[in-house]
Amino acid sequence: MKNTILLALLLISSVLFAKNITSRIEVKANCEICKEKIEKTLDIPGISHADWNKETKILTVRYNEKKISLDDIHSMISNIGYATNKVNANSESQAQLMKCCQPKEPVKKCNTTKKGCCTK
Repeated sequence: MKNTILLALLLISSVLFAKNITSRIEVKANCEICKEKIEKTLDIPGISHADWNKETKILTVRYNEKKISLDDIHSMISNIGYATNKVNANSESQAQLMKCCQPKEPVKKCNTTKKGCCTK
């Protein structure tokens, strides 16, 4: 009986004191709609906090490493169409994003002074 109670207490304490980790992930997103979608996706057991900052493009996430891994979090973000600093966006999901949420094309720079070669 004593052993059963002791075992139960050990199991409960390991769950209560599981290590929570805070990580920062760069997520290539653009707007408040992106923010809502990212944070809603990460509103799952094992993740206690997720906040994406539109200006810095940084997602701050606090999670229980016994329930979910950082790689899983990167994959979840990719699966909804956004790239992270570790994983490319799932191309099919990215194509389904609203136009304002689509990645912006990088500005092409002209490396020549030849007249008429670059379009502006």
